[in-house]
Amino acid sequence: MKRKKLLVATLMIGLLIALFPPAATAAPSPSSPSQPPVCNPMAAFLADLLGVECEYLMVEYQANGIGFGVIMKAYFLSTLSPDLDWEDLVARHMSEEGLGWGQVMKAYTLASLLGLDGEELLEQHRGGMGWGQILKQYREGPGKPPWAGQGPLPWAHRGKPPWAGPHKPTE
Repeated sequence: MKRKKLLVATLMIGLLIALFPPAATAAPSPSSPSQPPVCNPMAAFLADLLGVECEYLMVEYQANGIGFGVIMKAYFLSTLSPDLDWEDLVARHMSEEGLGWGQVMKAYTLASLLGLDGEELLEQHRGGMGWGQILKQYREGPGKPPWAGQGPLPWAHRGKPPWAGPHKPTE
C-alpha cells in the first residue's frame, strides 16, 4: 500500500514539474531589455501551415494579444471557401463586428449548398434574420429545404428499444 502511494505521489510531482517548469514560472526581471518575441513551436507550426514567416505571426498577432487558436480557426474556416482569407477573418473576429466562427461556418456551408455567396447570407443574418428564416427563404416548395431529410426519423415514435432493458412501470 505504501509503495502504491509513493508511486502516485512521484507521478503527481513529475506531472506538476512537466506542466509548470520552475523556469517558466519565474517572473522576468525588470532590468531585462525588451527583445523581439521568440518563435515558439505553435507559431512555427502555424507559419509553416500558412506559408508566412514565424516572426510575422509573433509580431503582428501574438504581440497584439491575438492567440494562435484564433489564427488556426480562421485558417481552417478559410479552407471552406476560396472567397475567405484567414487574415481577413482574424481581423473581422477581433473587430467590433465580432464575427463568430459558427456564423461563418453556417453561412459558407449553406452558401455552398444553395449556390449563393456566403457574404450575402452573413449580411442577411446581420440584418436581423435568423438562420431558420434564411433557410425558409431559399427552400423549394412547401416542405423542408432540399437537403433536409423528409419525414420522421426511422427510429422516431417507436418507444424504448429492446436493448435498453425492460420497461419500468409508472406508479
